[in-house]
Amino acid sequence: MAEAQPHSLDEGGRLAHHLTLRDGTALAYQNLGDGPVILLVHGWAASSAFFEQVASRLSTEFRVLVPDLRGHGETPPGACPTTIAELADDLDELLTRLDLHRVIVLGWSMGATVLWSMIQRHGHDRLAGMVIEDMSPRILNDESWALGMSSGMDIEASVRATRAMRADWPAYAAAFAPRMFARDRAAREPEIVADALTLLTARNADAMADLWASMAQQDLRAELPGMAIPALIAFGERSDAYGPETSRYLVETLPAAKAQGFAHSGHAPHLEQPEEFVDAVKIFARQALAQATSNDTIEGSTQ
Repeated sequence: MAEAQPHSLDEGGRLAHHLTLRDGTALAYQNLGDGPVILLVHGWAASSAFFEQVASRLSTEFRVLVPDLRGHGETPPGACPTTIAELADDLDELLTRLDLHRVIVLGWSMGATVLWSMIQRHGHDRLAGMVIEDMSPRILNDESWALGMSSGMDIEASVRATRAMRADWPAYAAAFAPRMFARDRAAREPEIVADALTLLTARNADAMADLWASMAQQDLRAELPGMAIPALIAFGERSDAYGPETSRYLVETLPAAKAQGFAHSGHAPHLEQPEEFVDAVKIFARQALAQATSNDTIEGSTQ
């Protein structure tokens, strides 16, 4: 199916494409550049606007697609439940309807959970590689798992958090926004926090609480060993969200993963060190695409 033509403005004031999903919801997405495809998937309560710098830099070499996930940015929640599974199905529908192959996918925070869920539900035949930015396969901690959120959040704390979201979303967003960044950067550059907060505050409280509850239910550890595509684990060395042990776990558990830390970043290296982040993604994408091409050649020669 051919792409829709740009016909609206997104949160960043850019022209957005739209794809009508299975329930009639119009999925808004950015479509920049030409070449091999990189799909950028934003985090919880964010939007495609959070990838504006990175998308522009990547588009000099790649075709970059940046959707607003259901309930975020210019994509409404729609009739489907606001869950990780529905967001995963939305992404698979986007890739399928646009007939995309050998895609490099990049998921930041909850965006990584959505990508993992998409692979769990639909496989990875269309993918050439994945970049995971500062995320854990299970965000909640318990007596047997300590690699969730660094705050030690467990199920009881998560329930309290969803109640706080519903009760006063602007206050919750104001407390959440600074924790996206390295503490010294948030203090030194308050405008980066203010810009993020402006976008975060626009979200619907109930949609965000529903989605948080769904994310908190996810445990994708058992799925990781079957995700046999190249993976880059990108993490902020000053992240307050997840510790370096979580990245080490991902490298040890995924079949073909390597890690790269960003020394001056917190939870959002793509915002805090965009030049270094883009360089790392470009190098990884080139290598993963070359490997996919080589594998296709070998498979073709044995048939």
